[in-house]
Amino acid sequence: MTNALENLPPEMQARLAQIMAGAQATGQATVPTEPVAPVAPQRPIAPPAPIAKQPSLMDHLIALRQEVAAMRQEINANSNVVEAVGQAVGQLYQMFQQSPQQNAPSETFSQGFAQSVDDTDY
Repeated sequence: MTNALENLPPEMQARLAQIMAGAQATGQATVPTEPVAPVAPQRPIAPPAPIAKQPSLMDHLIALRQEVAAMRQEINANSNVVEAVGQAVGQLYQMFQQSPQQNAPSETFSQGFAQSVDDTDY
């Protein structure tokens, strides 16, 4: 410990020597340099949380069944989206196919649309 004290600056060595001399004279380990604030009363400590029991095999099985049910709902929702997109694509495809209800049976919807555009506005 004396080696550690010798490496300190002279001011620190003098201060430490003063503190140690004061502690030996009064019989205390340390001499407080500033007044100690009064300690506020502490709140009562809450009781610890109950110890959680280890999940049983049945608990794991129930959790697994819940996860499987959630996955089935997600798969069902996904298949509904795929079906709706397929229906929309089918309707778009049918719009551009030949239709016997039109005046000219050899004309498709897109051809009729292109003929109805008036280029005089441009």
